[in-house]
Amino acid sequence: MSHGSISRLSLGSSLFGVALLALGAGAQPASAVPLTVGTQVEVGDMPGSSVFTPSPRGDDSNGLYSNVSFMLNGTDRVNASAGMFVLNYSQGGSAWEQFLSFCLEPDVYLTPFSNPYTVNTLSSAGYPVSPTNYIGELWGRYRGNVVDDTSAAAFQVALWELAYGSTDRNLGTGAFQLTSYGAVRTTAEGWLSSLTGTGPQASGLVVLVNDQTKRDRQDLLTQVHAVPEPGTLALLGLGLAGLAFAQRRKVAAAIGRG
Repeated sequence: MSHGSISRLSLGSSLFGVALLALGAGAQPASAVPLTVGTQVEVGDMPGSSVFTPSPRGDDSNGLYSNVSFMLNGTDRVNASAGMFVLNYSQGGSAWEQFLSFCLEPDVYLTPFSNPYTVNTLSSAGYPVSPTNYIGELWGRYRGNVVDDTSAAAFQVALWELAYGSTDRNLGTGAFQLTSYGAVRTTAEGWLSSLTGTGPQASGLVVLVNDQTKRDRQDLLTQVHAVPEPGTLALLGLGLAGLAFAQRRKVAAAIGRG
């Protein structure tokens, strides 16, 4: 994974990188405010933290992620790091607050952050919630199972499958196809096949959406209601993932890849 400013993904390159966003000199931040649907926020990766994890975690000091490979739209082959990430947001000059978030565009870099982002529901951001909200069910059933590199990458891969174009919940067919094998694939396939549309639904899921006309646009999935995390995962960063709805895929195909 490269660090520093990065632009849109090219075939065969690593998906993610980190760009540190500095706080304005001399500014006196106000108290942090919660994410609220309809508001706009600035998103960044503040100095002193890491997108994979803000601090070393016992036996895994570099965060929870694994390298995976996949194919998009039957032609574009991509290698990427899939896992959990921590980012920061600020609203109207408030103090920077850490939040857990999955990137929802599998073929777009996490950085640079094209601010501002607007807080949306899954539905208003264009993600499928009817007749079945599989994204909410996946989070409700298995988010608490993310405890190591394999499970973090598997959760991210499962999210990509559910949000990239029209999903068949099959990692071997459709617009998103995982081309790597092993424990990550096995775990993700097990979770996807168990979804029925009637399982427990996560509450408080929101999508931070930036300027969708830009080629580095990146949707960020997070949960605004605090959920008890496993002790070893407190404050861990969210999965770098990418999910996009079908209409955007058509636009991306038309403009080509940088």
